[in-house]
Amino acid sequence: MVKKLFKHEIYAYLRTILPMHMILLGIAILGRFIQLFENDSVSYRIVFWSSVVAFIIGVVVCIVLTLVFGIRRFYSNLFTSEGYLSFTLPVTSTQHIWVKNTVALLAQLASIIMILISCCAITFGDVCVEVFKAIGYLFKLSYTEIGYHTTLFVIEFIITLVVSIATTYMLFYACIALGQRAKKNRVAAAVGVFFIYYLIMQVIATIFIIIVAVFHEQLYIDELITYLENHPIFTNHLVFSVTTIINAIGFVIFYAITKSSIKNKLNLE
Repeated sequence: MVKKLFKHEIYAYLRTILPMHMILLGIAILGRFIQLFENDSVSYRIVFWSSVVAFIIGVVVCIVLTLVFGIRRFYSNLFTSEGYLSFTLPVTSTQHIWVKNTVALLAQLASIIMILISCCAITFGDVCVEVFKAIGYLFKLSYTEIGYHTTLFVIEFIITLVVSIATTYMLFYACIALGQRAKKNRVAAAVGVFFIYYLIMQVIATIFIIIVAVFHEQLYIDELITYLENHPIFTNHLVFSVTTIINAIGFVIFYAITKSSIKNKLNLE
């Protein structure tokens, strides 16, 4: 049943996300076509920059709508009247959450890949070739300077990106799960939960900065900064690792909140 749920979720995304991807790719191809008529006229500049602005807007819309659609799927399938059908399926709340999060993650990664393809399309030709040459040169230089650490950095970046996206979705799931406990205006309640979370994070960050500023000598902050500056490779590995660990901890917390709310405080429309 979980496989069928995966397929149903993927099909739902394809019906919405795929047309958006095709539109973005179409804008990129149109922008490249416009560049074939390059000249110094004012009309060309207006058309060219209009195509560039349209492409940038398309990229932003692609990322944002993919995120919004993933959040909306979670809310509408589990906390509206559709939830009566969803929770009659032989699928546990844990499986519902994991299916929603996994497919949303894959959809966001697909959007990122499509954006990269569209960037190649709109710069197709000499510019695209030069970009790839520059990337190849940087990788070659990096391998010469730090060797296998280059590969590790790429792997760590991908892992950090994946965990960060999954955690972002799970954060919104937790906000929705807490917001649905309200008797009225549950969407507004979910938004309120998110802003409370954001405020708490800002307060914690501010307190942390104050502690570091006041007790930097006792905490040996200056020595730590000097060590990190003198060991850039270790510093980069540390940044990726700490970021991934923090996001993973957040994922677990948000998941526990979401699961607990669905299991113990489910409130369907």
